Amino acid sequence: MNRVAAPGFFRHLWLLWGLRLDIGLNQGAGRSPFMAVAAFLLSSAPAWGLGVTFYGLMRLKPIAENGVWPFFILNLLCFVTSAVWVTWPLMSAGVDDHSELSRYAPFPISPFRLLIASTVASLFEPRALVFYAPLTGAALGFASVHPVRLKWFAVLLYVLFALLNAAWSRVGLHLVLNVLREKHSAQLIGGGFVVFLVAASLIPPIDTSWLTAVGEGGVEKLDMALIIDATLALGRVPSGFFGDALLQLSYGYRRKALVDGVGMVFFALMGLGLAYALLLRFHRNVGRAGPSVKESGDKDPFARTRTTYTTLLAREALDLWRNPRARLLAAVPFVLAILLKLTSGRALFEYLLGASADAWLMGGLCIYGAVVMASTFSQNTFAYDGHGLAMLIAAPVELGDVLRAKNVVQGTAAGGMALLVGLFYRVYFGKGSALDFLCAMAAVVAVVPVLLAAGNFLSLYFPVKFHASLKRRDKLPLTASMLGIVAASVGCAPFVWALRFAGKSGPSGQTLAMIALCAAFNVILYRSLLPLALRLLGQRREIVLRAVTRE
Repeated sequence: MNRVAAPGFFRHLWLLWGLRLDIGLNQGAGRSPFMAVAAFLLSSAPAWGLGVTFYGLMRLKPIAENGVWPFFILNLLCFVTSAVWVTWPLMSAGVDDHSELSRYAPFPISPFRLLIASTVASLFEPRALVFYAPLTGAALGFASVHPVRLKWFAVLLYVLFALLNAAWSRVGLHLVLNVLREKHSAQLIGGGFVVFLVAASLIPPIDTSWLTAVGEGGVEKLDMALIIDATLALGRVPSGFFGDALLQLSYGYRRKALVDGVGMVFFALMGLGLAYALLLRFHRNVGRAGPSVKESGDKDPFARTRTTYTTLLAREALDLWRNPRARLLAAVPFVLAILLKLTSGRALFEYLLGASADAWLMGGLCIYGAVVMASTFSQNTFAYDGHGLAMLIAAPVELGDVLRAKNVVQGTAAGGMALLVGLFYRVYFGKGSALDFLCAMAAVVAVVPVLLAAGNFLSLYFPVKFHASLKRRDKLPLTASMLGIVAASVGCAPFVWALRFAGKSGPSGQTLAMIALCAAFNVILYRSLLPLALRLLGQRREIVLRAVTRE
């Protein structure tokens, strides 16, 4: 009997890309492909606006006729694109988006082919188009004003730049996955955070005196030597090789552009090598049961719970505490705050927002921490139980108490997360008044009930499949994701409206009162909708169970 030929590389690439589309829609085979295409186009729609905006920016007469600004904008966009793309696995905690690493571990595909196929497939995702849109528009606008030699070579350089970022994005992803698979993932994440905090404190802050010059005399008063030095510095790091190569091609220096291209190839191969080593390590550990606790130090967490409801509360709190994804999400707002200080971003916000800068920044970071913690788990609240949900349904407990316990724990975790972020901001930056802090906390109280209420209904009408063997879940369908974004926007609206009403003069007692009133209304709305969610849970319990436990 002849053996069936193994799929070729392009077949594997197509399977990976198709798998991501299916997971994104939470659909299996046999569904309409038009839905996948429509979802792809809808998700990548912002790319068109970003690309056209930066294309027009590069063609503006003051910028197009300047000898420095076009190259500065190009190199800056290259750096920002690389930074966002490489750190995205950490910032989004998007481990579920790349579940093929676990899904294909037992399949007859070599790790190297899986790495290459997964790397290339990552470049054809909606978010990749959105991330690369500003740079793409700026590069095309630059080329339309400053003709480059060897246009085919410029396109090849763009492809190399994308591959460079994709390779190092794999490094970030595989590193995160390996950390989450470790027994001491919490200690590793916490230790890494402390090291990053110490290292950031040793780096001198960026000089922001140029903001004062711009504010007093406009862009014409800006010291161009500062912009020139920044342009040269950005062009000397791997992320800036593409911008520097376009500059060289516009001047006709083909050999220098070739050197930049070779540099991108070298660093891309280095990233692929490191990502491959991390992937092999992940595959060696993927069959493990996961983090475990030593028996000698393991105490019964339910020994002191006196009622069924407190036992459910303890169960949900322990599940959330031991969830590696929650640990990763908890570190992100603090990392963003450190990066904000490292890049002197607060000075820029102070220049733009005046006395309201700390209220915006502190509130934004607190809300972000609360949103990522609450929405990530509340919108998939039964998926993380998996087959444990079957035992809860069979147990002599009220299923409504399970949902209440989940809401309490998720809301408390989001609020506690925001509280820690607010205190960290006050101590780390040494800025922000008590009124700024109170406005931030009131904004969190306003957004969390909306997220919990929306999460209850999304969990009932869009139950998510759970795979007990691989310890992963599928993504929410596009409709549910959009509804979750709408809910987060509605919850954040009171904070945004109140601070916009306050202007640059800073928040006042009236600002706090506006946010607090909206928060009280949202709490009442949540409590009013909870009985309906509990009734629907009783009606849809079997549907939810089948959805989250199907293989």
